Amino acid sequence: MIASTSTSPTFVSLFSGCGGFDVGFGHAGFRGLAAFDISPDAVTVFRSNIHENCHLADLTNSSVTRATIGKPDVVIAGSPCQGFSTLGNNHSADPRNSLLLRGAQIAVGLRPRVIVLENVCGVLSTKMRPHWEAANNILENAGYGTITQRVTCSEYGVPQIRRRVFLVAAKSKSLCDFSIARRRAVSLRESLANVHGLPNHRPIALEPKSDAFVIASQIRQHQKMCNVRGGERSVPTWSIPKVFGKTTKRERLVLCAIRRLRRQIRVRDFGDADPLTLSDIKQECGNDIEPTIDRLIEKGYLRRVKRRYDLTHTFNGKYRRLSYAHTAPAVDTRFGTPKYFLHPEEQRGLTAREAARIQGFPDEFVFEGSMATQFRLIGNAVPPPVAECIATAIKDSLV
Repeated sequence: MIASTSTSPTFVSLFSGCGGFDVGFGHAGFRGLAAFDISPDAVTVFRSNIHENCHLADLTNSSVTRATIGKPDVVIAGSPCQGFSTLGNNHSADPRNSLLLRGAQIAVGLRPRVIVLENVCGVLSTKMRPHWEAANNILENAGYGTITQRVTCSEYGVPQIRRRVFLVAAKSKSLCDFSIARRRAVSLRESLANVHGLPNHRPIALEPKSDAFVIASQIRQHQKMCNVRGGERSVPTWSIPKVFGKTTKRERLVLCAIRRLRRQIRVRDFGDADPLTLSDIKQECGNDIEPTIDRLIEKGYLRRVKRRYDLTHTFNGKYRRLSYAHTAPAVDTRFGTPKYFLHPEEQRGLTAREAARIQGFPDEFVFEGSMATQFRLIGNAVPPPVAECIATAIKDSLV
């Protein structure tokens, strides 16, 4: 539980998840009056770690009023981001997108001094921005001044490349002009140090003879398995013959040429690459290339796409190995799966505690449920240090 006093400024949390946003506000000296989320798993973890007044509720039709929860100074709302995220559906008609507006409506009804809405930066894209503007209009029509702030989490004590956007609304002009003080940079090495024996730290090593182990063994820090990009960071499948099959020098040269040409010779006006015609490949590799192409198709490295040819594996990176010398990728719900993310030094994925450390959760915050549940709760959370920085700026402005 987070300690607070009866004189502390208060807040209510909508779409709280497991409570990352709330942890940050608690650390900044705020007292939580109530929290609401639709996930039973999230509510269970929230109650175990923060306070008991977390309600299981579908906010699309639930009533949240001052009569039932009190008079908050601040309302925070981290509505679902999957519809807005470039890693998710990125679908403007995703029904979860409407929860951004619902959060604004509930917050206005509670009449706090400050409202903070949080989401992914994808909500500001051309396709998604109408949702953000509609939420902003709800706040302004209720008499609030508003400001949109983009945040790069690595600048606020979190060692990951994670970007978020906050819509801050306030009755006072001074509250709309506040600035968020940055924090000392935290390294990934520092974040992952001394985790042995902590709750939620259960490393699962890859089976030594498995394909995943062989692949991981070929990936160095700050590298990924990737066929569609060249450079030192990308390890193509044809450089891992034990898993994907042997190739000749000639075949590897052809594959590298196709990797480059498919991004240069464009057919569509979307995406970043297109399949190639036989003529395209011949111009680069010679008229005698057809037998080589046939062998690469047999070996599973190339595929026919109607009358064109393309690489078989066109994902832009799997088995991404984190690097102590760089900030981590944004923690998401897949962080515990080795196929997507690898520990900097060991042949395994990340543990839930390691993911929580990168998000900035304190070690005493314990996650419950299946491993998939734990990573979902961690990946969907607002990093507590980022939330604390925003809460501190608001608290200083409230005085």
